[in-house]
Amino acid sequence: MALLDKIRKPKAAAKTEDTKAKRAPAKKTEPASEASVASKASKGNDLSSRLLRAPRVSEKAARLAEKGTYVFEVAQDAEKISIKRAVESLYGVKVASVRIINIGGKPVKKGRRVSYRADLKKALVTVKPGQKIDLYEGV
Repeated sequence: MALLDKIRKPKAAAKTEDTKAKRAPAKKTEPASEASVASKASKGNDLSSRLLRAPRVSEKAARLAEKGTYVFEVAQDAEKISIKRAVESLYGVKVASVRIINIGGKPVKKGRRVSYRADLKKALVTVKPGQKIDLYEGV
């Protein structure tokens, strides 16, 4: 058996050298210009899109929006400070305060079994006076 191992090993070593030679050289990335960095900051980042799931559209949310408070569905692990930063980066407004509401999933009966709907976390974001987010326009 040791004799067969000696024969097989050189073939395997030759294959790895061939695959290394076939690989393309790594591409060098150029540093980002200041304009592209500014545009990314104004549009928000991956964190803000992960934290802010969707704006809540309801009559109560529309009434609150007239007073400067906007309602968003957020991720379960979202915190007040991260929500504030996400809204400021995504919508370009200054946030005055953030309130969070945790809503437990309601029980749903399916035959004999009782299961639960998914839990929900909402954030009530109040912007500073004179600022506005166009969420409910045309809805």
